[in-house]
Amino acid sequence: MGLETGLGDNVITTTLSKMINWARKSSLWPMPFGTACCAIEMMATLSGRFDMARFGAEAVRFSPRQSDLLIVSGRISIKMMPVLKKIYDQMPDPKWVISMGACASSGGVFNTYTLVQGVDQFLPVDVYVPGCPPRPEDLLSALMKIQEKIDREQPARSAVALKS
Repeated sequence: MGLETGLGDNVITTTLSKMINWARKSSLWPMPFGTACCAIEMMATLSGRFDMARFGAEAVRFSPRQSDLLIVSGRISIKMMPVLKKIYDQMPDPKWVISMGACASSGGVFNTYTLVQGVDQFLPVDVYVPGCPPRPEDLLSALMKIQEKIDREQPARSAVALKS
């Protein structure tokens, strides 16, 4: 009995990077940071009608140490900026950021001295979701764009060198 006969169609070949990226994109754990009307639309995305669980992102964590996707929705004041930066810094790598809505992306109609004119002033943003407020379908589209970005990434190699 040859090896091919014994195994048949029971063998799958892939690369380690493809397997890691598949696992990362299929199990995103969002950290919501909602401050205004965009937060209501973000909550609606988790409802049964839109079902964010189809994309493997239903495990919403309110602890930054357990999250890898930060969803910033709504206005960010200058007083909230250090808090949001601290939350981002506490998230483990790799991490991704979605800026949801006109206020989080560009300050929206609130061009005042108290509000930050876009979260990208102090955080790296991966995907922007336009709208005031954007629909839940738009957030799902942003989630799929994050998954596509993860698919294209090369997983980081360990910094620890093996000693022989």
